[in-house]
Amino acid sequence: MRALLHSGGPLGAEGRRLVGEFLGAARRVGFVTAANLHDERVYFERVRGMLAPPPPEGAGLELVHIRWNARPLLALAGVEAVFMGGGNTYALLLRLRRSRLLAAIRRLVRAGMPYVGASAGSNVAGPTILTTNDWNVVGVPRFDALGLVGFNINPHYKEADPLMAAGSETREDRIREYHVVNRNPVVGLEEGALVRVESGRATALGTARIKLFRRGAAPVWFAPGDRLPVR
Repeated sequence: MRALLHSGGPLGAEGRRLVGEFLGAARRVGFVTAANLHDERVYFERVRGMLAPPPPEGAGLELVHIRWNARPLLALAGVEAVFMGGGNTYALLLRLRRSRLLAAIRRLVRAGMPYVGASAGSNVAGPTILTTNDWNVVGVPRFDALGLVGFNINPHYKEADPLMAAGSETREDRIREYHVVNRNPVVGLEEGALVRVESGRATALGTARIKLFRRGAAPVWFAPGDRLPVR
């Protein structure tokens, strides 16, 4: 199983390089836009414009638009890798289930197809999406996700903002609440951070830090290049 999980936001030069390196010989990549609640076509074209040019401007990828409501399983059958885009995590999970993409992608990735996730696309790679920052605007009744990795993701992780109102709950407070009733680790990805999971090894990459939260233990920061003690 091979996965590259990104915090979200625009991929900088280092992020584009890491995506291209991770995908290796896989050039035809299915980009899933199901998390986007606004205009999936515009979103797809923006990402294609970023990743299609050859390095160093892009990653030299041929992106195929996988739309959850337009014969998605047929499109999925014609690609070498999956890139799950960002947006609303709840809408993404609901649409993946309705389109049968959730089970199909899980099966293909566990069989060796490379998986890249950004923001919501990283959230759904874990056992559940319970550590997302999004609102449940679509009323999804179930939170179990792809389960490609054993840890949950909190994208766009940020330490307490000094401009926050006194008494405001921080991301760390929310993750501590999660660990009252859940045991699996949570990985907080700062903007620009990625985690690569391959053959049971998780490695911090990118240009920012990763914060690992474990139940009953103090959180620990990891820098790019560090190995994370998670699977």
